[in-house]
Amino acid sequence: MAPNRLSFEQRKLILKWYWKSENVCDVQRQWRREFTTEPPTRLTIARIRDKFEAEGTVQNMHKNRSGRRRSSTGEENAALVLQAFTQSPQKSVRHTARETGTSRASVYRILKTAPKWKSFLPQLLHSLSEDDSRRRVEFCEWIQGKVNEDKQFVDKIVWSNEATFKLNGTVNRYNCVYRSLENPKSQVDKEDNVPGLTVWCGVSSKGIVGPFFFEGTATDAGYFNMLQSSIVPTIHQLYGDKKVYYQQDGAPPHFHSDIRDCLDTNFPGRWIGRTGNVDYPPLSPDLTPLDFYLWGNLKNTVYAKKPSTLQELRHEIEWSCTAIPALICPKVCRSVFRRCQQCLDAKGGQFEHAVYDSEQCDKPLFH
Repeated sequence: MAPNRLSFEQRKLILKWYWKSENVCDVQRQWRREFTTEPPTRLTIARIRDKFEAEGTVQNMHKNRSGRRRSSTGEENAALVLQAFTQSPQKSVRHTARETGTSRASVYRILKTAPKWKSFLPQLLHSLSEDDSRRRVEFCEWIQGKVNEDKQFVDKIVWSNEATFKLNGTVNRYNCVYRSLENPKSQVDKEDNVPGLTVWCGVSSKGIVGPFFFEGTATDAGYFNMLQSSIVPTIHQLYGDKKVYYQQDGAPPHFHSDIRDCLDTNFPGRWIGRTGNVDYPPLSPDLTPLDFYLWGNLKNTVYAKKPSTLQELRHEIEWSCTAIPALICPKVCRSVFRRCQQCLDAKGGQFEHAVYDSEQCDKPLFH
C-alpha cells in the first residue's frame, strides 16, 4: 500500500517525474523502481500536480501534514456553519460543507464541539387525515367530559390490545414506542417465518389483565373464544359488579358480529371501539396505555433474557407481567387524561414528538 503521508521530497519527485512525461502511469512505474513499494494512487498524483499549478508549491503548509488541507473550525467558520443549520435544520452536512466552503470533516467537528447542538432522528408516524383528527378530538373530548363528571372515570376503563413477540427479538415499531434506561445499540437482521407468540393484554388501574395467548395469529374466532373464556371472567373477577368500560382498537378480528354481541352483553353501552358505543379513533397508539407504554417496556424486559424456545418466551412474558409494580398501572391509566389534553392542544394531530413526559408514569415499568 502507498504510505499514508508523503514527505516533501517525495512530492517533489512525483512532480518532477510527472512533468517529464505528463503520464501518471509512468510516475507510478518510476516510484516502484525508486522505492520498491506501492506507488501513490492516480488521484494523489493528480492532486499534487493541481496543488502546484494552483499554489506554486507542493509543500504542506499545515502542521507538516501532507494530503488534503484540514479546513478551519475557528469561531468565524463555526458561526457560519451553525448559522446555516439554524436557517435550515434539515440541511445535509454535504450541502452545508459545499455552501460554506468548509470540508465535511470540519462541519462534523463543529457540530460535535458546539454546545447544546445535537442530531435528532425523526419519529415515524402514520399520516392522519382530516377525519382521523376529527375522531381523535371527539374521543378526547368525551374522555374529558366523563372525567369532569367523575374524577375516577379513567380508573373504570380496561384498555386492551394484541402484540406479537418473536424469538429473534424483533420489535414491531408500529405497536410500541421502545424506551429503556440505556440505548441497547442492537442490530436485528430481518428474518421471515420466525416463530413467535401473539399475546393479548389488558391494562387497568387495578393491574394487568392477562396475558392471554392466541394459538397462532389473532383471528375473530380465537378472540371470541378468548373473550368468553378468559378476558371477561378476569375483568369481572377484578371489578365485581362495578360498571367497567372495555376498550379495543379497530383491528379486523375485533369487528366480527359475534364479538360485538358479546361486548354488548357484558359491557352494555360501555365498550369503546370500532362501531362501539364510543368510537375509538384509528391510528391512535398515543392514546392507549398498551401502545404508548406497556408493549415497549415488556419487550425490553423479555428480549433481555434472550429466550430460545416458545415455551421460554411465554414464561418470560408471563413473568414480566407479574413483575410490574402495583402502583404503576393506575399512574399509566391516569396519564391518558393528560394525553387527551395534549391531543386537543394539537387539534387532533400527532403530539408525542413535541412532548416530553417527565412524570413518574413514564419511567420504566421494571426496577
